[in-house]
Amino acid sequence: MSDQPDHRPDVSDETSALVALGPQLLLRLAAVVRTAKTHDVTNQAFQRQLTDLVAIIHTGLQEETELALVVVADYFYLNGVRIKAQASLLAIYHGLMGEFERRSLGGVRFLEGLTEPEAERFFQLFMAADDPTMAERLPTSVEEASIEHVIPVPAVELESDDLTKKLEDTKEHTERGRAKRVFWRAVLGTRRIVLRARQSGRPDLRQAKRLVQPVVDSIMKHEYSVVGLTALKDHDEYTYAHCVNVSILSVGMGQALGLPRQVLADLGVAALLHDIGKIAVPGDVLRKPASLSAEEWNLVRRHPIEGVKMMSRMPGLSSLTLDAMRVCLEHHMNFDRTGYPDVDHEWGQATLSRIVSVADCFDAITAHRAYHKRPRSAFEGLSYMLGPTRVQFDPAVLWALVRTVGLYPAGSVLHTDSGHVVLSISPNHQDARRPYCRVLVRPDGTAPPEDQPEEWTPMPPERSVVRVLRPEEYAFNTAEQLAA
Repeated sequence: MSDQPDHRPDVSDETSALVALGPQLLLRLAAVVRTAKTHDVTNQAFQRQLTDLVAIIHTGLQEETELALVVVADYFYLNGVRIKAQASLLAIYHGLMGEFERRSLGGVRFLEGLTEPEAERFFQLFMAADDPTMAERLPTSVEEASIEHVIPVPAVELESDDLTKKLEDTKEHTERGRAKRVFWRAVLGTRRIVLRARQSGRPDLRQAKRLVQPVVDSIMKHEYSVVGLTALKDHDEYTYAHCVNVSILSVGMGQALGLPRQVLADLGVAALLHDIGKIAVPGDVLRKPASLSAEEWNLVRRHPIEGVKMMSRMPGLSSLTLDAMRVCLEHHMNFDRTGYPDVDHEWGQATLSRIVSVADCFDAITAHRAYHKRPRSAFEGLSYMLGPTRVQFDPAVLWALVRTVGLYPAGSVLHTDSGHVVLSISPNHQDARRPYCRVLVRPDGTAPPEDQPEEWTPMPPERSVVRVLRPEEYAFNTAEQLAA
């Protein structure tokens, strides 16, 4: 299948230049914003990032009179050309969207003649507009500061745009668009929770509840696009995304098991914080690409206890705190009592812990690890857990996992009886055999144009899966397809 001809439409040199420039611009812009949060604009670290950003902008302005970076229906566009959300760019992509959203911005225009001092003044105002009371004044503040070559575009000015309306009317930019916002806000929010917990010694339960509530809302509405996004593993924020993935999968399984809404919310928070004890494990041990020594493994095995200790520092003692403490302690205690930490007497693993245990294992065994030749595909991971290792898990929870991710989890590449090759992008809660799919190869060997994707929402009832392809059998970048 890797020998398939290239069926992409011809693109002009101008468009090709913008396609190449877009990711670079986002990277540099994100670096400037990130540095401005911790350094004054006069600091050398900020000045270096600003110089690099202005250089990228000047490169683009050699061919264009202006560079207009806008957000339309959950995508960035540069002069009307969509910037692809590559796997390595995902956290930056959605982090910048959050920065724009907090400032009620639809975009920014960079014009010929931009200088570094002018860009510096703009970012001073941009960072100050993080305050909601300042956000709506940003365009006025820029004008009053005589900044002529950086023009903020308020979101309201894009609302009447025909392209925006066209895109927002489609399913891709309703349910799937909401799912992307929920997912990446949760990932970036979890990073903040973990970093603050390192400093304070305890996690922020209120912030965790705010992140989990939209997940519960999506699952309760049977919007399973957010479950499909848990298949994204090969990106820079996976350390935090793992916690989010486990939370999403746990809430999905809890829904399948019929748990009430409040319990689902508590389950989602406990799952989000299940690995908080790993803060106490040295980073070089967690990131070690080779097998762990006995001493290192003992350090890792302590993280459930360290998690309980961190949770015990929370003020008060609510039912949510107790649930989170048990999940921290028990998520590696297997159903057949083969896990850790070891206990000397009979110990019944709590229901929430059983759910998180399955979600944690499924996400972990399908993750990218430097010491693996390649990770298990999602389908291989599900097959592994339903095979001989199933004795380690509660059978009812394993059934709930299948109900949540489907028989062909997101990321699976499927060959159908019609001769299509399709990518599973999210589960279908009404029929686990027929996921929502994107067509990769048609029966005649051609591929749909990149700008005109073909999707099955879900797989038609007259179609069936003949077999699931192994990663060695195709050359598609499934991560980019899932992120699109």
